[in-house]
Amino acid sequence: MEESRGSVLAPASPRIERTLAALQAATLSFLLTTFWFGISTSANSHSFWTLPNLMSGVFYGPASLRPDFGFHTLSGLALHVLLSCLFAVLYALAVPATLPPLSGLLIGILSASWWFYVLDAFFWRPLFPAMSVYSRRPSIFFSFVLMGICIGLYSVFVRSPKETKLSA
Repeated sequence: MEESRGSVLAPASPRIERTLAALQAATLSFLLTTFWFGISTSANSHSFWTLPNLMSGVFYGPASLRPDFGFHTLSGLALHVLLSCLFAVLYALAVPATLPPLSGLLIGILSASWWFYVLDAFFWRPLFPAMSVYSRRPSIFFSFVLMGICIGLYSVFVRSPKETKLSA
């Protein structure tokens, strides 16, 4: 019975393993950066949900500039998850998981810094300029550094071939 189960389950390809590991790293990145956003805006006497609400301005325009948690906030958080996952998957497809951890970390930080400037120039400013006007740029840049650290170490989440054989 176990042999038939083992033959049905085929091990995932390395590309799929890397993509799933990148999505795990993006989830960790999303949690840390959301926490950082909340702490940094609360320290400046703003609402914990200020930056997710600003991000939702892409969908709702100026109506999203609110201090409370609501549907606007959920759409801003969803956009944040989407952009984090997109960056993580692109990073995982470009950077091999066999890279030494320190090299992956440094490349992740540099890539996330590049991602910050790309989003700023081609996404936030054209679609919702209030994000650039009302947000504190050093705080947002530091959140991208956090994202680069998390995603740069995505290789920690990639399963080894030995683990793949055991699970199949």
